[in-house]
Amino acid sequence: MSLQYFFNPKAVAVIGASSDRHKLGRQMLDNIIKGGFKGKIYPINLKEKRIAGLAAYNNLADLPKTEYASLLVVIAIPGQFVLEEIKTCARLGIKNIVIISAGFKEAGPAGKALEDQIIKIAATHHLNILGPNCLGLINTWQGLNATFAGASRETGRIAFLSQSGAIGSAALDWLKTQNFNLGYFVSLGNKAVLDENDIFEYLAHDDRIDLIVAYLEEIKDGQTFMTRVSRLAKHKPVAILKAGQSAAGTQLALSHTGSLAGSAAAVEAGVRRSGAIWLQNLEELFDLLSLFRKEVWQNHGAEDLYVVTNAGGVAVLTADAISREGLTLARSWDLLGDADAARYEMALKKLLPDKKVNNLLILLTPQTDTEPLKTAQVVCAMAKKYPHKLVMACFLGGQAVAKAWNLMQDNQVPVFDFPEEAVESFKKLIAYKNSTKNLRPYIVPRTKTKKKFQTSDYLRSLKLLNQYKIPTVKTIKFSASKIKHLKSPVVLKIVGPDFLHKTDKKAVVTNLQTEKDLRAASRELRLKNKKALTNPKNYLILQTQIARAQEVILGFNRDSAFGPMIMAGLGGIYTEVFKEVKLTTGDLDFNRALTLIESLKIYPILNGARGHKKYDLKGLARTLVNLTRLANEHPEIKSLDINPLFVTETEVLAGDVRVIV
Repeated sequence: MSLQYFFNPKAVAVIGASSDRHKLGRQMLDNIIKGGFKGKIYPINLKEKRIAGLAAYNNLADLPKTEYASLLVVIAIPGQFVLEEIKTCARLGIKNIVIISAGFKEAGPAGKALEDQIIKIAATHHLNILGPNCLGLINTWQGLNATFAGASRETGRIAFLSQSGAIGSAALDWLKTQNFNLGYFVSLGNKAVLDENDIFEYLAHDDRIDLIVAYLEEIKDGQTFMTRVSRLAKHKPVAILKAGQSAAGTQLALSHTGSLAGSAAAVEAGVRRSGAIWLQNLEELFDLLSLFRKEVWQNHGAEDLYVVTNAGGVAVLTADAISREGLTLARSWDLLGDADAARYEMALKKLLPDKKVNNLLILLTPQTDTEPLKTAQVVCAMAKKYPHKLVMACFLGGQAVAKAWNLMQDNQVPVFDFPEEAVESFKKLIAYKNSTKNLRPYIVPRTKTKKKFQTSDYLRSLKLLNQYKIPTVKTIKFSASKIKHLKSPVVLKIVGPDFLHKTDKKAVVTNLQTEKDLRAASRELRLKNKKALTNPKNYLILQTQIARAQEVILGFNRDSAFGPMIMAGLGGIYTEVFKEVKLTTGDLDFNRALTLIESLKIYPILNGARGHKKYDLKGLARTLVNLTRLANEHPEIKSLDINPLFVTETEVLAGDVRVIV
């Protein structure tokens, strides 16, 4: 579907426009007029003839038919009347609609049913619908403010998407105080039809936009998100603040992987795979916006940060923050506490012409001879002279530095309350540049049709691993006489649906050397678990015990939006205690598998720390790739654990498996 006339209409109709200035429809109409929209504006009202000096119309059918194709309809009436207006749009061939009205799925079952009818009509007639329950749309390039929030009329090169109208309204107000201008603002609301992926697709081809920032409460289609953003982020930075990063549900707790790779973790992994910048909170979002300047983002490369200060203590705290973020403090100049504006100017004139100096943080605390406002004037002038360099400022204080702050904000110099904020924002910039160097577009994995795996039986689960060339420890169903078939020592376990967490239930006995030991251990296990073992799905197994191996956990959990999320990390009985795991998406290949392994804290051990031989890293990477193929070819499996996976110097062996179908 084309969004050309959705974002760039030639005419706008407001259903619900009114002479009453307190009504939402009138506020929408006033904003469209004040915004400077050059196209035709049509107030729609059943009774009134003129509104805000404009001729009013009773309904959409009264408008010139020539306007239908390029018309944007804004609906701001009670929710129960919206469906009829959507039907009218569909009948007339009007494609582009913004539903401001609330009272849909967010209001309960009746509202959801109403919204579902709108979705059905939109699909049948190919309608572009934003909302419902949204703040609206702004395109400053068109002078179009189709929201009920105030906004600057100045154009900008940033697009801001918000699923929350309240967050969006606050952001617009904040941006006005910062003299920071947007190109687009889009309030997504309930995302009944248009969602973030549709907007990303449109913005990818809009040369007027250099940065996209989105506040999202859900991502409806994670794989489409990764596909579109991974193509977009290579050329335009995309920053995502995702709300609702809550704990995994009870179903996920059935497996280690499920609890460790739950929805919140999956979203973060998916966003990072797409090449987008992951934001933790609103402060990071606003700090990132203040840091943005196209020249800096496009030409930035160096990671060294230079510091100029008049306060040694603040410089030390800044150095600590730089170290924590894994960055490099190139050099710090202490101009001393009596530094005036002239001394700052002399330092900046010496530093900024140097080709090595690309990132500069200027610190100032108000002391006896400090000249905050004059120093700010110097900073603004030098930042303007070197637009391709990142010049940041942190003027600590309150009233003494307020005017200096305002001046730098007016001149688009990034200024921060505390040096730690500046350093963290700088790290986001560096991380984005590094992540996009080798960013490959995400492609949804093609899968072969496989026979469904319909059981969680332990031995059949091991057989499934073998089918995907994932080696397993030699395992047999328990029989006292069969100890002769395994090399001692052996491990005795109870497996089955009642023993998903075997160690917690004391259902594992290790280091059994003789048939006598085995018989004694089996009697004790049977006695303690007599009731559970009446279920034939619970039974005893024997395994060869593996010595001198590093225990790793591998697994996957199927996220409803992002698909299978592949996990690797520290294995064994303390997996969920230390939670030292890394996640990646279901398009894992051999090279990315090696990169994932190298990101683990246990990697130095696997790589042969302190003179030890390397473990079988290539075998581990191949196992990850094979597990990924299993995950993609068996969508009926919700979650799978291999814990522990024994990694030795020469091989990898799955020691335990748990499958949730």
